[in-house]
Amino acid sequence: MKRIVLVFALLAAWLAVPPAALAQDSEAPPGAEKHWLPDEGWVNLLWLPYDEQRLYDLLGMSRGEVFRWVRIDADHTLAQLGRRKGLTADRLARALVAPRRKSVSAATHRTLVRSARRTLTQGHLAQHFLFHALHQTAIPERATRIFGPRRQLDYLRLRRAEVSPIQIGDLFGRSRVDLYRGTSRALKQAAARGIARGYLTRAQARLLLERQLRQLPRWLGQRRYNGPSGGLNRPDLPPGDVAKRPSVSADGATVTWDAYRSDVSLAERLGEIHVRGTALSGGDPFAVSPPRPSGKRPHAAYNSVLSADGRVAAFETAESTFPLAKRVGQMSIMVREIGRRGLERVSHLGRPKGAPTRTAFNPSISSDGRVVAFEATDSGRKGAASRNGLWTYDRETKAETLIAQLPASSAAFLPRMAGDGGSVAYTQSAPDGRTQLWLRRLGVRAPPPVLVSRASGAEGASADSDAYEPAPSHDGQVVAFTSRATNLGGGRSSKVFVRDLNAGTTRLVSGGIPGDAIEPSISADGRFVAFVARARFRGGSITRLRSRVWLHDRVTGRTTLVSRRGGKDGRAADGYASEPAVSGDGRVVAFTSTAGNLSRAKPRGLAGVFVRDVGAGTTHLVSEHGSGRRPTARAASAPGSFLCRL
Repeated sequence: MKRIVLVFALLAAWLAVPPAALAQDSEAPPGAEKHWLPDEGWVNLLWLPYDEQRLYDLLGMSRGEVFRWVRIDADHTLAQLGRRKGLTADRLARALVAPRRKSVSAATHRTLVRSARRTLTQGHLAQHFLFHALHQTAIPERATRIFGPRRQLDYLRLRRAEVSPIQIGDLFGRSRVDLYRGTSRALKQAAARGIARGYLTRAQARLLLERQLRQLPRWLGQRRYNGPSGGLNRPDLPPGDVAKRPSVSADGATVTWDAYRSDVSLAERLGEIHVRGTALSGGDPFAVSPPRPSGKRPHAAYNSVLSADGRVAAFETAESTFPLAKRVGQMSIMVREIGRRGLERVSHLGRPKGAPTRTAFNPSISSDGRVVAFEATDSGRKGAASRNGLWTYDRETKAETLIAQLPASSAAFLPRMAGDGGSVAYTQSAPDGRTQLWLRRLGVRAPPPVLVSRASGAEGASADSDAYEPAPSHDGQVVAFTSRATNLGGGRSSKVFVRDLNAGTTRLVSGGIPGDAIEPSISADGRFVAFVARARFRGGSITRLRSRVWLHDRVTGRTTLVSRRGGKDGRAADGYASEPAVSGDGRVVAFTSTAGNLSRAKPRGLAGVFVRDVGAGTTHLVSEHGSGRRPTARAASAPGSFLCRL
């Protein structure tokens, strides 16, 4: 196995720990990070040497109870739980591996017992195996084949720059279905090797794969990088808090965003990510996601979206580990009315008693905050596979509705709610290997879903390449989307199109701007479309990755640069601009940028949230960027080290 230890040597700036901190693993070299893991194949590929369920049975605990213990892996180990049952670490390790004694050689059995004991005595090692299903090297090792870059290092640098796996594949012309198939194959092959080498039982391999494949769609689209970013590949980013994923109200008066803490001590006490907001008329930023209840460990809150009326926000939450405050465990969709107490766990409220375990993500919300759409994966029962589906929850009627749930050969994902709450646009993969966009009306007598990604005409041909990133207008009759299709009026690069369902037309709106056009956002009436134009990337340093945000007026045909300094003709922002969110009338556009020439209050290279008033010609930084601490370099080249969180 080709090792990537030289790449995974230090944690990123926002995950820094003081130099005096000691690794939790007693076998770690001096100066190693708290989350150090040995650079060994069975660890890198999650080959747990015993059946996970046997551990829970011997401890007399549920998986949830074990999680709540090892999530605090600074001083909690599985061996401590074993002692409560009168079992030493040695006895528990032998008991865990005992069923395998007759199926493996004596030498392999001794190796399995030693490895099992290490999972019991090292807190982070147990957390890694039981709850970090996609923190592995199987996919990174095959990055060039799966995602397309010339070198594995290019893939790793892009991930550290928080370019999602799907976006990396898009940079190198890979389709979404190609990416899913390639990553799935890598995980399946890794599990098969574990079985062949005697480390994994078939039962544990099935459980691991089921868990990995269930999480894979979410992981592919996730920009946030949960992995180390240090060593020889450490980005040249100044320390400081990061802000991303802006959302703006219809009147352009309120903006919310995801705020990432760079100081680990704060993140451990308050949560790694939280949702912030501000009124553009003045005043200090305010908390959207509430602080943790007294006496409880923090939750992370992220992937937020604001209702058009500016009163309600929806976001994902997940529990945080301690130390390091990283997200782990099941995710839920929460809703909060801004300025009021209390949260609603809308992804779970409408479920019948005894429903299977669910993890939910990718929220979208109606203009009045009443209806929330989201993606969810429900665990299978009695050996059945998990099911991924799209759902809505009506906060007034307390009713949950299934929008799409497809067989394993296909999938539906990334729902986007129309402002009036009457329809949902979403992406669906097809057996031919392409992803297409559909729009489904809600209601008891709703018609079948309508294909959005098609050429002009009521029965126009479907897009001949992937279509994705839907952005519906308030009434859902106008939908902007991204595609590389050549039969819609664009070229081979990705372009932004708009489908008018009433008129039966599909029009290119990004044609006058060079580069790959992505990430559309649309005004309430469908007139204005904001999008990102990304310069061609041919590999190499992430500093060469550049993009700008533009605003297209479908009535006048004019396209205006948004990511620029204040003034009617302010200088274009340097760096990478992304994630535009346009107000209802198209006058205000919020966006994320790493630029260093838009505000002195944000360092260059650090992502921040800006707001451009197109009419007034002003650009303002709305996010906060307090200083964090630089990472320690003590273990920059520690031999035999592998940092978790891949």
